[in-house]
Amino acid sequence: MTHPHWAIYSSTYSENTEWLADLLCGRFPEYLPGLHGKKGALFSAETLRRFILEEALHDDYRLTQNQHRSIRTFSSGEQKKALLKYLLANQPGFLVVDNVFDMLDAASREELLKHLVSLSEKMPMVQIFRRRDNLLPFIDKVLEIEGGQVVYQGSAAAFLQRYAQRQTTILPGTIPVSSIDFGIPINPLVRFNSVSVSYGPRAILDAIHWEIRSGDFWHLIGPNGSGKTTLLTMITGDNPQAYGQDLILFGRKKGSGESIWEIKKKIGYVTPAMTVLFKGWHSVERMVISGLYDSVGLYRQPTTNELDLALRWLELMGLASMRKQRFADLSEGRQCMVLIARAMVKHPPLLILDEPIHGLDDQDASLVVALIHKIATESQTTLIYVSHQQEAGLYPNRVFELIPGENGSKGRELHPNNTQS
Repeated sequence: MTHPHWAIYSSTYSENTEWLADLLCGRFPEYLPGLHGKKGALFSAETLRRFILEEALHDDYRLTQNQHRSIRTFSSGEQKKALLKYLLANQPGFLVVDNVFDMLDAASREELLKHLVSLSEKMPMVQIFRRRDNLLPFIDKVLEIEGGQVVYQGSAAAFLQRYAQRQTTILPGTIPVSSIDFGIPINPLVRFNSVSVSYGPRAILDAIHWEIRSGDFWHLIGPNGSGKTTLLTMITGDNPQAYGQDLILFGRKKGSGESIWEIKKKIGYVTPAMTVLFKGWHSVERMVISGLYDSVGLYRQPTTNELDLALRWLELMGLASMRKQRFADLSEGRQCMVLIARAMVKHPPLLILDEPIHGLDDQDASLVVALIHKIATESQTTLIYVSHQQEAGLYPNRVFELIPGENGSKGRELHPNNTQS
């Protein structure tokens, strides 16, 4: 029996949208025929987050029964596999899959894709996606939804042809300069010399050697669970295991008397998870200015020069008209751009971008890529970019790969054109 399959592209999608709630509750829109009388299940990152929260708050271990492990200790790929197994055990009539490849390494993506292809022969599926390359191969029809309204529907082939004709936005202007002077760059900025990290019996990093110099643009890669986050926490000063190691941060050996705040003021850091810190009333322009003080929000009256600096950043990104708006009300793509501006407003010696494009649609991703490219080419800031994917328009000149092993992950430098994670 052949089952129908649809994909829904929406740049304004969120899991709180009315049409998705209607779909899961059995109120089916006319553009998704064939689902009447069926109960659906949602396979998404948000569903997974709810299970993780339930486990933490109420000791609900439904996803890891008989495994004697917390779901939080699983890699991203393992978490999604456990969630899918749980959802399918409840025998849904159809499956809604939402941006399922985000945060997965190449091997995990391939494994999940094979599983979904197999499932497509057994039940109808509705895919929600934001990146063209993530469209599942068995999809019959694609719908584009904006503001709850269908603005396009057609075959998958027709959608991809139409999609390819869209123009990529180019950011005009130049990066605003900063009044903060960090002095002459110290080289190397960061140096790992045979650094190893273990948590109890679990080895994470095995004798890492890595030197980061001023002006570098690094792409940090490695499979899920290989220790990329642990490596970053060694640099940012957040990992107590950095003490006693042969680790140089900005010219000083770790543990030689520097405070964590002395380290952090030299680093800009961006990850999508940061948005949860700014749910209160923080205007867009004050968000940018807060980067000068490394604060979660701005709790002082900004000066005229600070307001002017924020405005120039927002003009560069095409967001000047939104400067008085609440940051939390922006789209995910615009939030990401503002967070990058916040991290870069002081031109720190080092900028860490940890999966900054996670969850964005192709148009927003292209804008963020354009901004990162400007920073890489127009500033003296050293970049570490963490992602499983190579993005068109980004050109890191160095690649560092973590390779898991029995004693933790080893590290090696690759040529920028030879990156597979």
